[in-house]
Amino acid sequence: MQQPPSPVERPVASKQRKKYSQPISLRTKLLIGFSIVFSVVFAGAFYWFYTFATTKTMARLKADMRTTLAGAAAGVDVEELMTLYAEGERSAAGFSSDYRYNNQLRWFQTVHSVEPRVWLYSYAVGPASENRRIGEPAVKPDQLEIVYLVDLWSVYDPSKAARFLQADVPSPVTRQVLRTGGIVETPKIYTDQWGTWLSAFAPLKNDRGEIVAILGLDIQADYVRQVQAEIRSLVLISFAIAYAVLFILIYLLSGILTRQLTELTESAERIGDGAYSLDLSSLTKTPFPDEMHTLAQVFETMVDSIRTREHMIRQGKQAEYEMQLALQEERELNELKSRFVSMVSHELRTPLTVIRTSLELLERYHDVVSESKKREYFQRSQMAVQNMTQLLEDVLTIGTAEAGRLEFNPIALDLKQFCYEIVEEMQMGVGSNYAIAFTIEGDCTEAEVDPKLLRSILTNLLSNAIKYSPLKSKVTFNLRCDEYNATFVIQDEGIGIPPDDQPRLFELFHRASNVSTIRGTGLGLAIVRECVLHHQGHITFTSQEGIGTTFTVTLPLHRESSPMPSA
Repeated sequence: MQQPPSPVERPVASKQRKKYSQPISLRTKLLIGFSIVFSVVFAGAFYWFYTFATTKTMARLKADMRTTLAGAAAGVDVEELMTLYAEGERSAAGFSSDYRYNNQLRWFQTVHSVEPRVWLYSYAVGPASENRRIGEPAVKPDQLEIVYLVDLWSVYDPSKAARFLQADVPSPVTRQVLRTGGIVETPKIYTDQWGTWLSAFAPLKNDRGEIVAILGLDIQADYVRQVQAEIRSLVLISFAIAYAVLFILIYLLSGILTRQLTELTESAERIGDGAYSLDLSSLTKTPFPDEMHTLAQVFETMVDSIRTREHMIRQGKQAEYEMQLALQEERELNELKSRFVSMVSHELRTPLTVIRTSLELLERYHDVVSESKKREYFQRSQMAVQNMTQLLEDVLTIGTAEAGRLEFNPIALDLKQFCYEIVEEMQMGVGSNYAIAFTIEGDCTEAEVDPKLLRSILTNLLSNAIKYSPLKSKVTFNLRCDEYNATFVIQDEGIGIPPDDQPRLFELFHRASNVSTIRGTGLGLAIVRECVLHHQGHITFTSQEGIGTTFTVTLPLHRESSPMPSA
């Protein structure tokens, strides 16, 4: 039986719960709050500055790009370019030696010398079925296709240049140029294997105002990335320095502001522990009194009152707890006695009735009753006596175990033969109404067990398996032995144990709620548990209501011949 806490234990437990209910100090919260606010504000400032600087840099880069592209497009001889497209031939290098190709390149070089960041190229646009190209078409005949003409990279790095009369799929920007008839830029900076770029495209029109080709311009945008990287570096350094300085400042200020509060908190915790000898002079004796000074004085007054009241309460509570404990033990004892008397009265009534009825019949009709009927009456009486004897033995066993005097006398035993005998006895008792299937695994010929206690374990488990199973069902009994343990597994096909009853299954006098009119004392499994514990073994079970129950008992094969105290 679990005892209620003593008057000394209860305040301590209450104090411990309160002590750890708020593990984060006020100073820590101030520092965390500052870190969050500072990070959010700094992140907002960084985002604004980063976006502003990037936008300004991009705007300047785009303005330079548009101005350069407009000037470059104005200087392109569109008629010469289209004649080159119609008549020019590709050289072995993949470009062209035509003087018109070179004229176009010289103009691109002139623009490049003015603005070294830009790289120009031109291409014709038209249906794939009408285009002039070298090689396979890039799209279906009825779709729009571009054919590269002149590329400035052919002078500086031919590996980067598009080949003369090389076909390709038009980009969305190209289609937008054809649709709007004006200069169109790529919306974002992009990076490829040759660098970081921003591109723009301008239409090239013939004398009739028709767009016959497009001039493309790629401007190096590494500068934008550099500006962004420098901003990130600068902001990171600024953040680290500013955060470190302000964190130290907040740390020092919070320490000053919370020092007195910390002292009061620690004093309150010690008071909760019952330590009333506190020194609050540093708070009560100050040249500049404030709220903390007043609170410290209240603490000192409160401590004196609590010390007196707690002493009085402890004296009263101690007596109250002792009385409650005695009442609880008496209630449990009375309940146990009541259940015991009820169980014994109920279980003894039936066999006594059988004996009395048999004796009355023999007394009145002994001269007319046949010998077979007389034997039947004697057998009924003997069986009733055996039932009463078993009941008394169970009660004696439980009483001895509860008193800690249950004897444990292990001897060398052939488990295989012992179990065979138990099974034969049980099978003879139930006849053909039930079948007990016994199997053995491993070498079970040598074991050190108490045969009396082991018999109680097996007979109780087997009788329960039979008792709570329907007629003509099978009970499976499996014995397994390894180097160290013997395992007894008894499985039935009976009514099973409801989940609500399973936690209390090994309690004295407890019976499952679904046993209905099946007779029983509620002692069997309690006896089994005590016998298993004395063998230093363990017992487990699994059960499903309406399907059956399996009990598993594991006992050590060899151990010291000393009784194990019951748990």
